[in-house]
Amino acid sequence: MDWKQVANEPWIWICGGILAAISLFQCTYFMLRALGVLKRFGVHKDDIKGIVRGAIITSFGPVMAELFVMIALVVALSPGLAWQREGAAVGSVFTELVQAQNAAMGAGQEFGSPNFDMTGFANVVFVMNVSCIGWLIVAGLFTPYLATARQKIAGGDTRWLSVLTVCATLGLFGYWAATYIAKMGVPKTAPQGWATISAAVFAMLLFKASDWLKAPRLKEWALGLAMFGGMLVGKLIAG
Repeated sequence: MDWKQVANEPWIWICGGILAAISLFQCTYFMLRALGVLKRFGVHKDDIKGIVRGAIITSFGPVMAELFVMIALVVALSPGLAWQREGAAVGSVFTELVQAQNAAMGAGQEFGSPNFDMTGFANVVFVMNVSCIGWLIVAGLFTPYLATARQKIAGGDTRWLSVLTVCATLGLFGYWAATYIAKMGVPKTAPQGWATISAAVFAMLLFKASDWLKAPRLKEWALGLAMFGGMLVGKLIAG
């Protein structure tokens, strides 16, 4: 049996649908709980609408980035398995592609090539699922204690806690940005670095333009537009 036939079996689509429904329920539940908390603390309706609008607009960029890479996952692994994996809210299509490539290499095959068969596919599915177990266990066991840990680290000082949060965020995204920029020395991966730099430039220009034009809502679109612009630049350089 061809591996693509297995990857598009009805039960694969059904499993993906169940996982997607669970994710949708969780998102809806937490959103309603958050809205309830805001109303209970007397936040004005206009402010709540602004928060929701900002969240939707800010999510545009990451969602579009995931969709573009999702196309590659669909082409390489078939629509059925791609739907099942992302229906499980894996979170990073980029990681899925890397895992699939490494798994195929471990089976002595090339991911997406004509010699990729059922053995390679089985190895890919196994690796993609096993690799998620670690962070699921860590998230499930230690998430309830993270708030307490933050408070102890900050010593109860809310200002220091804010500084700590900002520094952690800058360190995280700075690390990933530096990782892609470091690849500019290799011609094959140079477009990734240029995409990162151009996205940063676009973001700075958009924030400045928001101040110059006195249009604060432009900042809400800055992340999505900057990511989209960075992807375009990377694609143009890659050819």
